[in-house]
Amino acid sequence: MRTYPFPFSAIVDNEDIKLGLIVNAIDSNIGGLLITGPKGIAKSTMVRALSSILPEVKAVKGCRFHCDPDGDLCDECLEARKKGELKTENMKIRIINLPNSTTLDRVVGSLDISHAIKGESVLREGLIGEANRGILYIDEVNLLDDSIVDSILDSAASGINIVEREGVSYTHPARFILVGTMNPEEGELRPQLLDRFGISVEGKMPESPEKLLDIADRVEEFDSDRESFIEKFRAPDREIQLKIVNARKLLPYVKIKREYRVFVADLVIKNSLSNRAMISTVKTAKAIAAYYGRTEVNEDDLKKALQFALNHRMKEKGKSRPDYNFNDPGNNGDNTGDNQEQDSASNQPTPQDQKNHETGKNGKEKQQKQKENRESTVHNLEVDPGKKIETKKSGRSGRAKQFRHRGRKSGTYMDIRHSLLNTWSSGFRMINEKTIVMKDSYSKGSIPFIIAIDSSRSMNFSSRIEIAREFSDMLLKKLYIMRSRVALIKFAGERSEVLMNFSRNFTALKNIIDNISSGGKTPLYDALENIYKLSSYEKLKTVSLLVTDGRGNVFPGNARENLMEISKKIKPLSSMYIIDKNDNKFLPTYNGIISSYAGAKIINNIENIKIN
Repeated sequence: MRTYPFPFSAIVDNEDIKLGLIVNAIDSNIGGLLITGPKGIAKSTMVRALSSILPEVKAVKGCRFHCDPDGDLCDECLEARKKGELKTENMKIRIINLPNSTTLDRVVGSLDISHAIKGESVLREGLIGEANRGILYIDEVNLLDDSIVDSILDSAASGINIVEREGVSYTHPARFILVGTMNPEEGELRPQLLDRFGISVEGKMPESPEKLLDIADRVEEFDSDRESFIEKFRAPDREIQLKIVNARKLLPYVKIKREYRVFVADLVIKNSLSNRAMISTVKTAKAIAAYYGRTEVNEDDLKKALQFALNHRMKEKGKSRPDYNFNDPGNNGDNTGDNQEQDSASNQPTPQDQKNHETGKNGKEKQQKQKENRESTVHNLEVDPGKKIETKKSGRSGRAKQFRHRGRKSGTYMDIRHSLLNTWSSGFRMINEKTIVMKDSYSKGSIPFIIAIDSSRSMNFSSRIEIAREFSDMLLKKLYIMRSRVALIKFAGERSEVLMNFSRNFTALKNIIDNISSGGKTPLYDALENIYKLSSYEKLKTVSLLVTDGRGNVFPGNARENLMEISKKIKPLSSMYIIDKNDNKFLPTYNGIISSYAGAKIINNIENIKIN
């Protein structure tokens, strides 16, 4: 089937995204492009359009990795060159789409089972191998498993892919144009991974009706007669293609002034950014200059490169974007203007700082004593999916143990050791279909977490909500690093409300928690019912945190029976913790009933919590 990609030069607006794609096509060592922004801004269209205008490349004929005959070669191509059997052909640039459902084995490569059955150890190339000399496109990269993203970024930075899997050790070239897209509203990318993208561009929706109409008109014209529309923009596309070809040839000769390098280094150091920020900026500036046919980087090239390479890194560190104007050295440091006043204000000692200073050594000794006194009462909040849960196992000795994985199942692979043992014990000489042992692989994917906050109007609401905010800050830092998904429930009045379904948008989540207001009665049962519903939709056992004094007063029937029933239903689906802020021990509380029937742990003091 013939496909008709939308012409690259016909795409309206988002010029920065197009330039970001072009500079990565000129120099794939920049480290890839991360495109952020809302849905519907033609991110995928631009990537497909880029592949259609990139010039063909010379590749080794028949090579599964499309090796460059004048560059790095895989083992098979090296052997063919020794024998004088290396043949070449022209190859069109291909796009390899990486789906979110993929496994690590499929990405990096693994043992080919069809050969393993015959007793041979042969690599089955992964998507990284298929993408060599092409484009590796990851839509919604923020939803991909961290181990997979890490492996891809390693290969993009080094230009090689090292496969060390079951019985296979192999290295092959991996030079590709890496493009990832993400919508921040659907979750954020971990800072360690965010930094490893060479450059980032924020896409935007059309800002004027004229541009929106222009987009609609071009799409309608393309749909009505695709061949004529492509022909209409063939000359502009050809011009961009020639500029990319010439830029690749010119790139080794492009220079950048020392004062520009010093300026970038100073900016990177003052904002506590990584070495990658410096390297990506220089490479990007050179690629931009080469694209416009210059052998020396000018100020405009540098400013655009700084925006591409630093904006996402500055945002991750919570810093405002500085003025990248080279001629104004006063603006090349940290935040300016109002932000400087804010920084100076933040340096003033707070009442808490003065209190800590006054306590001095005695305060430290008191804290140490309190820590020692509460060691026996520490509650471990288990949120680490990498751990295994010990379960009982019956057997002759009664001492055998087995473990249940808490991580997300990410696929299966062939267990070589047990397959060989099974083969030999069955009397076979080589592995076959009957003796293969497959093993489940588990990613350290995140455990779904539910926070339910009692916001009913009672005497201790302010104390309760302050504890919820303080503990949420502690917890969200841990869950952000693990890339867990979090749901938030508020209960007050007659019913509870799911303020946010499972999401990784921690900025929005924290804002919601900080702005929770009080009101009405305490629909404790309805909150538990929502915890049950959210947990029942998940494949993994959730962890739920219930912040309440347990004084529910809205029930569909008998309070005790209702709570017993819903708590029993929650127990197999969620590991529950109750932050009990019941200051008056003489008033009745239902937390004991929930704890007994849901298997929940009651915590009276958040200082007694250790998050694992």
